[in-house]
Amino acid sequence: MKKLGILFVALGVAFPIQAATKTVTFEVNGWTCGSCAGATRIALKKLDGISDVKTDSEKKEALVTYDDSRVTTDQMMKAIAGLGYRASVKGGTAAAVAAHSHPSRADSVAAREARPSAELVSFFEVPLECGAAEGLGCGSAAKPILKDLGADARVAEARINHPGTVLAVVWKSPAVHADGTVEGLFEKHHLAAATLRGSDRAKALRDFEAERWYSAADVDRLSEHEARVIAARLVNRARIPNLSTTRLTALTEDLALVFARHLTLADEECDPRREVIERELTKAASRHLNPQQLAELRKAGKQGIQALTGEEK
Repeated sequence: MKKLGILFVALGVAFPIQAATKTVTFEVNGWTCGSCAGATRIALKKLDGISDVKTDSEKKEALVTYDDSRVTTDQMMKAIAGLGYRASVKGGTAAAVAAHSHPSRADSVAAREARPSAELVSFFEVPLECGAAEGLGCGSAAKPILKDLGADARVAEARINHPGTVLAVVWKSPAVHADGTVEGLFEKHHLAAATLRGSDRAKALRDFEAERWYSAADVDRLSEHEARVIAARLVNRARIPNLSTTRLTALTEDLALVFARHLTLADEECDPRREVIERELTKAASRHLNPQQLAELRKAGKQGIQALTGEEK
């Protein structure tokens, strides 16, 4: 990206780029509340060239105003994906904007060539869903399994899908398929896995080629998303009075950072004691809340992190 920026500067000396302010609307999959939308808004505003972002958590849309000579819709979608959400340009967007979001023909060919051949991939139905958020994989549960598979000399790579329901294992050779070994590994972790076949396997293969899947190296993105869901749930449940939307968003993000730290660190690196986590959460919340407001948040926290009846999961 740095080299690309230098190239733009060099071209700008002889051929000034005709900048244009444009707007694009993204449909975002994965938001569960206003704080998810707020986190997306903050992430997008950090990109150079974006002048305004308006989000609608109910419609699950983000309207972005940007300078098309400094940022592309593809960069925006990558920033959203970095938060654990999936974005697509809403249909009917102007062609000039949509052109930025589609890869070149050469890029498309390279992407196809980079995909492993179908005979190298095994798919498994797995129970790696997040208990705190519907439709989200559990990064902390998946990571040790993905690491174990990565250490197997026969495995080229292993990934789970976004909901945490399917595991893909890419073997280094068709001759070394060991589906039974994978199922045995799950038993070691006191879980169950079942090899997908027929139409179920065909669907998993299509998803594997079209969607983002998570390896041990990037599965923390799912945990960070889970942390935001938990933080937003507690803040919404507390119904803290006299707090602006901006302060609510900042509070939610600071709480999410605490939860994310405990979800992503290795067991030996993180103190799991409840009082330690509560102390860190209190410290983070105290930057935004007075004692009365903090008491409301503590009361909400005593009800746990799972969705209660009537709360969106």
